Amino acid sequence: MNIENYGAFIEIEPGVEGLVHVSEMSWTKKINNPKQVIKEGETIEAIVLNVSKENHRISLGMKQMQPNPWLTIEERYPAGTIIKRKIKNLTAFGAFVEIEEDIDGLIHISDISWTKRIYHPKEVLKKGQEVEAVVLSIDKLLHRVALGVKQLHSDPWDSIDQNLPVNTEVKGHISKCIPKGVLVDIPYEDTTIEGFIPISHLAIPKINKPEDAFDIGEELDMKII
Repeated sequence: MNIENYGAFIEIEPGVEGLVHVSEMSWTKKINNPKQVIKEGETIEAIVLNVSKENHRISLGMKQMQPNPWLTIEERYPAGTIIKRKIKNLTAFGAFVEIEEDIDGLIHISDISWTKRIYHPKEVLKKGQEVEAVVLSIDKLLHRVALGVKQLHSDPWDSIDQNLPVNTEVKGHISKCIPKGVLVDIPYEDTTIEGFIPISHLAIPKINKPEDAFDIGEELDMKII
């Protein structure tokens, strides 16, 4: 009969209306306005959730007509499940991946790489890209699925001190210049690890800004200290 920002009024019988609150319209969709899913004059199916004779209020629910997918999500995607899905959105703290319709999982920025310091997910990922990830955990109460990319591989730091001991000579490319020195990418097995050269170890006297003497991508000969 009428749609407001907070819900829709449904005529149950002449003179009797019930309210479907916006939060009772979908288990998974984030609905900001009921007009996203229904329109005036439309006939819908709903369940009576509560009746208050004193206040003349009837609460209705639409989402309850369907099973809650969050109740069984752990059966479909138990921890350790590897999925391959497209990235739906990127934020400063991670990448959202659509696991199934209207259910997203988050790859937190800290779970993208064991070795590379990532300042924003867009450095290594892009919207629409298909990515492989492993299910780390599921919070059915808060409707959150945690995913990880780095967990698809073993942590190279577990054995790095054996394979690259102190005094090992290595080659690497500058990935970033920062006020305190430069960050370098060093090839290691099937990945790269990040090294740091302090400004005092760049072998250029009285240098104040590394970018004045070095270029991104430049290859350097180094020793692990």
